[in-house]
Amino acid sequence: MEYLTTALSAASSLASRSALSSSYTLHSSSPNSPTTPLQIGVWRVEQATHNSNGKKVSIWSAEKSSLVQASGRGKDANTQRRLDKAVEVLKKEASSLSRLRHPCILEMAEPMEETRSSITFATEPITSSLRSAISASSSSSSRRRAGGEGEDDLELDEVEIQKGLSQLAKGLQFLHESAKLVHGNLTPEAVVINAKGDWKLSGFGLSTYLFDPQTGVPAKWQFLEYDHALPPSLQRDLDYVAPEYLLDETAPSPSNDMYSLGLLLHTLHLPPTPPFSFHTSLSSARSTLESSLSPARPLPQWRKLSPEVQEVLGGLVTRYPSRRLSAREFEASSYFQSLLVGTLNFLSREGFNAQSGEAQTGFLKGLIQVLPRFSAKVNRRKVLPSLLEETRKPNLVPFLLPNILYIAAGMDEDSFRTQVLPSLKPLFSIKDPPQAVISLLDNMGIFVEKCEKGVFREEVMPLIYFALESDNPIVLERALKVVPGLSETLDYTTVKQTLFPKITAVFTKTTMLSVKVNTLICFHSMIQILDKFTLTEKLVPLLAKIKTKEPAVMIATLAVHEAMGSKVEIEAIATLILPQLWAMSMGPLLNAGQFAKFMSVIKRLGTRVEEEHSRQLGELRRLEESSAGAGVNGGAGGGGEVMDFESLVRGGGLGVNGVGAKKVANDVWGEESPRSLTPNAFSPPITPTLSPNPPPSSFAPAPAFHNPPRPNPTSRLSTSSSSSRALGARTVPPTSFNSTAFPQPTPTSPPLPALPPPGQQSPSFPSSFPVAVASPPPPPTTAGLKNFAALQPSRPGLGSPAASSNSVASQPASMSSSSYSTGRPNYDLGPTSTSAAPSSIFTAPPPAPAAAKPSWNVLPPVSSPAPSPSMPPGFAPGGVLQPKVVAPKKVEGQNFGAWKDFDPLG
Repeated sequence: MEYLTTALSAASSLASRSALSSSYTLHSSSPNSPTTPLQIGVWRVEQATHNSNGKKVSIWSAEKSSLVQASGRGKDANTQRRLDKAVEVLKKEASSLSRLRHPCILEMAEPMEETRSSITFATEPITSSLRSAISASSSSSSRRRAGGEGEDDLELDEVEIQKGLSQLAKGLQFLHESAKLVHGNLTPEAVVINAKGDWKLSGFGLSTYLFDPQTGVPAKWQFLEYDHALPPSLQRDLDYVAPEYLLDETAPSPSNDMYSLGLLLHTLHLPPTPPFSFHTSLSSARSTLESSLSPARPLPQWRKLSPEVQEVLGGLVTRYPSRRLSAREFEASSYFQSLLVGTLNFLSREGFNAQSGEAQTGFLKGLIQVLPRFSAKVNRRKVLPSLLEETRKPNLVPFLLPNILYIAAGMDEDSFRTQVLPSLKPLFSIKDPPQAVISLLDNMGIFVEKCEKGVFREEVMPLIYFALESDNPIVLERALKVVPGLSETLDYTTVKQTLFPKITAVFTKTTMLSVKVNTLICFHSMIQILDKFTLTEKLVPLLAKIKTKEPAVMIATLAVHEAMGSKVEIEAIATLILPQLWAMSMGPLLNAGQFAKFMSVIKRLGTRVEEEHSRQLGELRRLEESSAGAGVNGGAGGGGEVMDFESLVRGGGLGVNGVGAKKVANDVWGEESPRSLTPNAFSPPITPTLSPNPPPSSFAPAPAFHNPPRPNPTSRLSTSSSSSRALGARTVPPTSFNSTAFPQPTPTSPPLPALPPPGQQSPSFPSSFPVAVASPPPPPTTAGLKNFAALQPSRPGLGSPAASSNSVASQPASMSSSSYSTGRPNYDLGPTSTSAAPSSIFTAPPPAPAAAKPSWNVLPPVSSPAPSPSMPPGFAPGGVLQPKVVAPKKVEGQNFGAWKDFDPLG
């Protein structure tokens, strides 16, 4: 039993389901949809979209159960009769729409479907009924008087009313003259407004043919009986019934509908009700109409209206039909002679298509001057849809677009994207006429303003790409002029991967000067978006291929280079951009002012290169000095000394061997030396001084080293070439000095004493240094050390206290003037001997004389002597000593401490 009940329920549900519900998706079923169903009489109207083709419709549905509940309390014979009558009226209304085809009659989209519980059909999309619009206008007028705002979507202005009544007149003319039909119940409920703002006739459930279609017999008068058990929309509204039908009981005629149209006109101008309200009472209606309607006396409330409206009302709301205007006469009255109404009538589908091509073109040219006189709603709902429909005609597109884009400028983003952009996208790729694309490009600012960035890139940028590939130079130039204004709208990927290559292609193949200049302007606008690699590797080489010397191209290229100069690296500026600018600045067609612009940019970019590169070199130098200082004092290779972290943190100084000793940096070769010296903790500080001026024939004496007493004064210092090479001693070019400046040492110098045995403190002087000597080895005297000291130049802030006269020996020497060209002499010491170098005992020198004033003595250049037939080993032709780097020789048991890495020639 339960199974049978379930099967019957499923069958009933399947039978009650219409094909419309399966083919269309209702908007109200979406949880985020802002639309709500409309209620027009007993009909529930919902917006829907076709599942396959996306067609939008309005689905009308009426539930039979609601009619039964409204018809009575019990299910007796009268109830069934009333229900059958109500269903018959609904079915007649739907079937009449399917038979009547006119622009001013509601268009049927899907035929009627009847199920056991409902009646359903689909029409063109509608937004409201005229009754809802009148109610909204009345309430908004009250709010305006109170200082509030009205409902713009439903409120009606004078132009809309005139245009709507004109459409109703056209529809009635079709009914009366062509269909031979009388509407019979023309009320605000029977007029609907579609999505374009057009007024359409509907509600034909009580319509009557003037002649019976089967027999041709004229229609007969029927008694009006109002049944309160039936819905009001399924019965005649006595407030809109013609007086001759109520008082004279004449047969239905077209004049009945014209009287109802006059009452609509009254309600629209004096809302919210018609001039008479009978409250469904037939006796009240007859008495009122007999006494109120007089041909000589208009209604008193009409005095508030304009003369044109009063004239039309006097020709429609009359007691006798013979004095009433017909639909054709009403449409031709002065009420519809205004410029705005005539414009809307001309733009209607049937009116515009009936005109010649020349008339259509002239109308569209002048329309742009009339559009500001319309309200925004009229432009959006009545003018714009008609214009968009005509875009299918390519020859009219150049004249349509200015009007369309003017209206679109006042729309919001969502409305523009849904109503305007889909109709304009097919125009983006038309080639003929080119004025269409030019008009779109000229109004690109509207697309940028009304489209989101993603929508613009995906749907509007194809228009730019198409225009950049056009063979028409005018289209191409307009597209190039649009591109610089799109920098903020487009992202990096779109510019680099799509737009930049297309501009590059145009730049490469064009031979037109104006196009070339515009492409350079486009490049200039892209610099802030493109990355440095693209600019350096693609744009700069592209600009280098410019062959023309026209000043316009040169100046535009200069602007591009200047903009790139503030973004790319200085290496690219120095090696790529500046050479191009120098070459272009010498163009033969440039005037003095243009050349000055080039020089200004070149100087500015050169200054940037100089400042940034100098800063980089300074930072590199400080980094090297810091690294060198850390290498000398850090411990490894620094005589076993290590940094004490605790002393560094607490005392802020450098801790050596657990003692917070102060760092003393002393480089005997000046500030350009790669290393500095740090004496041992027990060594006294070295005081710099300068020796007096030497005689012209000798070098300035070098400062002596002041060392503390050593345990073993007889220690011998053995020089080794390994120390100099480990410290990176620099080799001086052989042409820097004259070999005559270095006399051969005499064999009177005694050998250096031996170093102390392991475990004893090493002296505070270099462990080894390269010395140029000639064979045979010199005898053990102190002249060797003095000869070396004579080679040391005296500089402010360098060296130890000046030696006494008996500690330094002056020897004659001569130098070329090139040795002092940089303020620092370079010495060529010749080949380094592998034998033991001369040595001397270091003793503490006496204090320097206070009266001595340090200075430099620049010696005059001395020419080199002619080469001798017999030269000592190590001399090159010309008598110049050649340096020789000897492999390091390890000395067993020697530890030179802090002097381990010292290089006197560094």
